Amino acid sequence: MKTEDWGRVYRDHLERLPAYVRDAQLTICGLSTFLDGYVRLHEAEPLLNTKEGTPQAALSRELFRRASIGIGGEYYMDWPEGGTWVERNLQFSRWGLGGSGAQAAQMLAIIGAPALMSLEDRSSRQLSVIHPNVLVATHRGVVRSGELPTEQGRKPAHYIFEFTAGTQVGSIVPKRSSRTIVRFTDERLDNDPDFTRESVAASGTAGAGILSGFNEIGEQDIDAALRDTIALAQAWRNQGLNTIHLELGDYATVRERDRVLEKLRGAINSLGMSYSELCALCVGSQDAINKAFELSEILNLSRLCVHADTWALAITNGDPQRELEALLCGCLLASARAEKGEPCRPIGVPENAEFHDMPLEKLNRSGERCIVCCASPYLERPVATIGLGDTFLAGTLLVLGRAEPALANFQP
Repeated sequence: MKTEDWGRVYRDHLERLPAYVRDAQLTICGLSTFLDGYVRLHEAEPLLNTKEGTPQAALSRELFRRASIGIGGEYYMDWPEGGTWVERNLQFSRWGLGGSGAQAAQMLAIIGAPALMSLEDRSSRQLSVIHPNVLVATHRGVVRSGELPTEQGRKPAHYIFEFTAGTQVGSIVPKRSSRTIVRFTDERLDNDPDFTRESVAASGTAGAGILSGFNEIGEQDIDAALRDTIALAQAWRNQGLNTIHLELGDYATVRERDRVLEKLRGAINSLGMSYSELCALCVGSQDAINKAFELSEILNLSRLCVHADTWALAITNGDPQRELEALLCGCLLASARAEKGEPCRPIGVPENAEFHDMPLEKLNRSGERCIVCCASPYLERPVATIGLGDTFLAGTLLVLGRAEPALANFQP
């Protein structure tokens, strides 16, 4: 397909989006939810002016190193007082919802699709950033988050340092827009037994389930978290849930990442990641797409999905036409969020969106699996980059979780 034709493809998809929302099945979104505080790195003068030999100087070096080479990801710093220092000394542009499953639930609720989210922290600060139509479990059953009473106690926040291509940060001018997620404590999965009970009860008629948050769990807690997750995923599957998706995330070490993939093999049948996370899986000069194929076979996945700046692809043993429609939906929702800076219902293809060549133009088959790829609407200077992958995830599962795809007349 010619690059100039992708705008038409996305405009056509936008017309089909209301039907997907209307017929959407529940998406189960876990397993870790928290609060994000956003800081624009070029406005973080106290970090620029910090004294050498202090924790804030170490944080500053890491953030500016990442901005200088255009990479984001996640960064854990063992500095228990870090959150207090950041909140007292830096200017926040806004507060938002954190967690891959949580952000997917937020996106689905905004466009009107049902999503059940795990939620341990029910403080006023956490509830204030959750869309009122996101579904949450209680001892009385499932309710809208807007109906929840506030409770005492809250989890530590995460801090999102954003940088934009072309906007000077200290002595550097980033060439790529991204963000670094900083946390100062080890996380754990939400302690939400009501979610466990209600998600299992709903899994027989739900469209998909999301597992995430393992990349932030400390060494002492990860094995127990994985055992509990495997039991939950098995309960979902026993009730008939067809799609159980792991969103990989950015791990501090290769060993930690590989342990999660090994332990969850057989519990998941869908895996998603960014292109940078895929490249981190490659050894030496191994081709990234071949590595994705290899991983999908090793883990016996029904699908493996990768999102990059200018394209998205899936390796699937399912219907390639339906998978392509899922990729288009994910890319459309993500581009709308990039343009506005927050999750929103798309009203069109962003005017300044560019379309670039893809790594694969045609469907390539290898045994039972094939590769599906699309160009994504690329914004060189997005208002924000945080949550784009999770928004993309929401769009793909909206389509894949639908019981009966309405694609008879869809021709890319």
